[in-house]
Amino acid sequence: MKLIYSILLLTILILGIVVAQPISQTPIKTDQIKFTSQPPSTGIVGITYTYTAKAISSDSTAKIWYAPYQLMMSLFSPSYKYTVDSATGLLKFVPQAKGWYTLGIIAHSTKGGSATQLFSVTITGGNGIVQGKITDTIGTTVIKGAVVELFKTVSITSSGSQTGGNATSDPAVFQGDGSYSFSAVTDASGSYQITGIDPGTYKMHVTSPTRLYESLWYDGKSSAAQADTINIVNNKTTPINIKLPGGVNQQKVAISGSVLDTLKKAIKNAEIVFVSIGFALNSNDSDDNNRDYFDLNSTSVDCTLGGTSQQVIHILDSSNGTFIANIAPGTYIAYAQANGYVTQFYKEQYNLLLATPIVVKRDTPVTNINFTLAPVPASTGSISGSVLDSSKNIGVRSRIIVSNASNPARAYFADTDTLGKYSVTKIANGTYYVLAVPLGNYAPSYYTTDTASIRWNKAKTITITGNSVTGITIYVYQFAVSTSGYASVGGKVRLMGVSSTVIPGAFVYALKNNQVAGYCITDNSGSYSVNGLAPGSYSITVDNIGSNVPTSSVASISYTSTGAPVAATVDFSLSTTTGVETSTPAQPVGFTLSQNYPNPFNPSTVIKYTIKQPGIVALKVYNILGQEIQTLVSNYQVAGNYQVILNAQNLSSGVYFYRLQSNNKTLMRKMILLR
Repeated sequence: MKLIYSILLLTILILGIVVAQPISQTPIKTDQIKFTSQPPSTGIVGITYTYTAKAISSDSTAKIWYAPYQLMMSLFSPSYKYTVDSATGLLKFVPQAKGWYTLGIIAHSTKGGSATQLFSVTITGGNGIVQGKITDTIGTTVIKGAVVELFKTVSITSSGSQTGGNATSDPAVFQGDGSYSFSAVTDASGSYQITGIDPGTYKMHVTSPTRLYESLWYDGKSSAAQADTINIVNNKTTPINIKLPGGVNQQKVAISGSVLDTLKKAIKNAEIVFVSIGFALNSNDSDDNNRDYFDLNSTSVDCTLGGTSQQVIHILDSSNGTFIANIAPGTYIAYAQANGYVTQFYKEQYNLLLATPIVVKRDTPVTNINFTLAPVPASTGSISGSVLDSSKNIGVRSRIIVSNASNPARAYFADTDTLGKYSVTKIANGTYYVLAVPLGNYAPSYYTTDTASIRWNKAKTITITGNSVTGITIYVYQFAVSTSGYASVGGKVRLMGVSSTVIPGAFVYALKNNQVAGYCITDNSGSYSVNGLAPGSYSITVDNIGSNVPTSSVASISYTSTGAPVAATVDFSLSTTTGVETSTPAQPVGFTLSQNYPNPFNPSTVIKYTIKQPGIVALKVYNILGQEIQTLVSNYQVAGNYQVILNAQNLSSGVYFYRLQSNNKTLMRKMILLR
């Protein structure tokens, strides 16, 4: 049915274009149309939902008129209709049932251009109100930018729908699980108000905008299971004030380290940046919902990793290459940067997804946060482009990660600006994937030539040989479900055949109706927890550069009768399609090639090697006849210690050789594949 619908819709669009084109011997140049307005995301049953769309043309003389996108969909979506004023762009919609609705507007230009804006609206059935103020424990300091969330504790049937809910056969409306969430952000006076709330029982969570204050569940609880419940009634305002522990007088912790070059000489004027890990990785763990924080503070907060947010701490080292500072307790990632050197995360990591967390505890000084920066290679290039919302065609703020195709741990990062534009510079020669991790409730996406993709094996590589590559546009999708909750699914991701080897930096996705409902990134122990899920059934899957995508596993999560979340556990074992570097370089001690482990092996083994000087590195596998079987590494690398995973799943039993070449030096060892 979906295929037939897509074909018919495409046919209608094509016919519309054909009819609209006048007869001419030369191509007609059309203008470019872009929507500049954002629609409200929520509404209430029986109350008219309104949205005035605004679009602009690249041609200042063009006039724009609007039409409902549903005119093309009415044959397939008979259960709800809406209108759009052709002159003003005013959309009106009177929802008759709770759920998640897809609405759309087409903007046409007198110069021939057009654009479509599709968006989803969550329709609830109540008009309860919760309002109050967020302050410190004394009550004298207000907290601006805190995210206040309400999660309904409704029970969900095994089929994923609320008992007694309204059913629909309309493919364009998702009635939801009934487990709606509602949120707001505090203003300059620390005040918030959440309206249009369904009657029922809820749990409340407050995300602090700074590490100076603690995030918590109502009332003063550390977890959803312990949180007090709140009863919401129609036509009633419930006042709730929250006091967050901490503040400017909170005891800070001493943290110290050094920034040196590869010759152990001090780097003057280096900058060390500490960033709250959830802020850096756009996570929504049980302590902080950074995704809603980004969405609700989209216009008032600097969200970049090197910006002015309260979640980012800047430290300048002294002239002798050491630094010391005092920061609030919490979990951070840290990176060091200096002119003429490659930016590096703590423990000589280069990929943001693999950044080693630094846990800062009260009364426990943190020492030896050391960095060894390598100089920027003589020949470098750059990659620039934009990250766009695939439906709204507007820029999306994102983290950009450019990772080496053969050694993903060798990576570069940058932030987009508020319009979604980015530029990653000083990239060493090699072949790369470009990944966008959007801020807010969006799914990550790789650069492809056709559409957005969360899969690395669908991505298009970009080759850098001292050149600048421009126009790399990455399209991203918002999460497809309108309901969210406080349940989770977790587990571990390991290497197939080597259970002791975990895989950090992998994306784990929870899919509902084949759309991303939530995701997370595995930590250094290979563990993951996809949070913020409503009760129901989900398909869980993993994606990691160089790994085969495993078969998805089904996980069912729920709440207890008291509203406590019941988590599900799903573990994964990934096989690799190519050599994948799983750790980044440490300080080198020579040019060495270690014996693979295990040996004999089946089907995977780990090869470790050391590069004393930077240069082009080649690590290849040969059979007993001297024929090249596989290339594990072939790119520029800085001095350091490395390890690569060889997967021999497609090879037969026998003796093989692996050879390391760099800077006119060669080392070779033998290994045995025994099935």
